[in-house]
Amino acid sequence: MQDLMIARKITCTLCDYNRLRSLLTTAQRYGLIRPALLRMLEDELGRAEIVASEEVPPYVVTMNTCVCLTDLATGASMQYKLVYPDDEDIRQGRLSILSELGAAIIGFSVGDTIEWNFADGPRYIRIDMILYQPEAVHHFE
Repeated sequence: MQDLMIARKITCTLCDYNRLRSLLTTAQRYGLIRPALLRMLEDELGRAEIVASEEVPPYVVTMNTCVCLTDLATGASMQYKLVYPDDEDIRQGRLSILSELGAAIIGFSVGDTIEWNFADGPRYIRIDMILYQPEAVHHFE
């Protein structure tokens, strides 16, 4: 799995990019997330290819996407909707972008395996399927 360490481009809509930058500024100002996670999410956004909402492929994880994932170490399957912090409710499957897993999956595509350094060590997460992506059904807010 060594080849997974190469930084890959991620895709981000201009709308998501602008909202996430604003969110990161606020989070940094008020100390809402760990500095290491803040840096990782900033790095992800820094290497993102920014596209118009109408141009994002339907297989890319954007904000408010419902996605199926697999933890390759445990085989555990997960299903989450990637949301902004105010809408987070992990019991209802709503995963905050300011969580480690949320920051890890943004901008990646179905079939990608992501290596991410979680608090308990590195993990490999595969994106198996997108059940809903707002841009695919022309919900661009």
